[in-house]
Amino acid sequence: MVGRRELIKRGFGVVAVVAMSDVLAACAPAGVSAPSPTVAPTPSPTLPPPETKVIRLAPGPCDAPLFAAETERFLQEEGFTDIQLTTSGGVAGLVDGKADLSAMFIPTLAAAVDAGSPIVCIGGLHYGCAEIWAPQGVNTLKDLRGRTVVVRSKAPADLAYSFMAIGLKNAGVEPSEVNFVVQADADLTKLFLEGKSDLLFLATTAAFAFKANTANKGRLVLDQAMEAPWSQQNCCSLTTTTAWLQANPIAAKRALRAIYRTADSLPKDRADAAKYATGKGLFGGAANTEVVRGAANMVPYEWREDFGDSVRFHAKLLSGVGLLKLSADDTVTKGTNLRFAKELAKELKR
Repeated sequence: MVGRRELIKRGFGVVAVVAMSDVLAACAPAGVSAPSPTVAPTPSPTLPPPETKVIRLAPGPCDAPLFAAETERFLQEEGFTDIQLTTSGGVAGLVDGKADLSAMFIPTLAAAVDAGSPIVCIGGLHYGCAEIWAPQGVNTLKDLRGRTVVVRSKAPADLAYSFMAIGLKNAGVEPSEVNFVVQADADLTKLFLEGKSDLLFLATTAAFAFKANTANKGRLVLDQAMEAPWSQQNCCSLTTTTAWLQANPIAAKRALRAIYRTADSLPKDRADAAKYATGKGLFGGAANTEVVRGAANMVPYEWREDFGDSVRFHAKLLSGVGLLKLSADDTVTKGTNLRFAKELAKELKR
């Protein structure tokens, strides 16, 4: 893994700070030459053809195995002829039938399953791409007691709040010990930079770009990719709907195999994948190629770990702060179907 600090030292420039709400931009076709991948394990077991030849993937900027040119080639080898990258991801995109497979943070997955959404995770993808920042003078999350933090919502589905809440809980601070103020339309980054909020959650391109923001005088108090126990857990899931999985089990395994073969083939610097995705209009287009590159380089694609353990880890913390009614074990049972991922971990040996 190329660490984010090392990335910045190497001079990977930041084109723009991409706000979390602007991370996914419209997808438009464009001719981008496919880079030559490194060697990936060749699948051996024979499967019947996929039930559908159409696959719609909804990645985030850190999810290069979903948007690299290699993915398209491997998906074609798996029998897919209509391969689409869509910005309509997340729970809404899946439930509304706009995406077949979406990358999703575990707290988002758990909150949706807890609320009864018909979604299911079929595999993990990578370790942490999220960060929490605090002002100078706040050395650790334990120093947040009595501080004021502005959030847009305290609902379980609000990722910024849920991640900060479980980060505090893991550090030994109850969220009730922090003065969380709800402002539905707040510009959270602006308020943090102005000294009006004492904590800021960022992920993917926004996290990468924030380090190079000259107005940033803050301190990184939780780095999900670098700090245990967070760095030992997958953070993002490959999620679909229960209906799509039931109707397309062969397609699901074939798509998962193509994504995992891509993950194994990508170099440490995912520059080609970033160029390929932004050339298609994803993530704000070509102007944001360098921040997408930085986000993609933030994470190691260690998909062979037992994703159920990572779901259980997050679910226990979410339950501990009152954001999850399901038990950790029930969250794994209801929210995951990891059979194909486990089979592929054995099949695609390093």
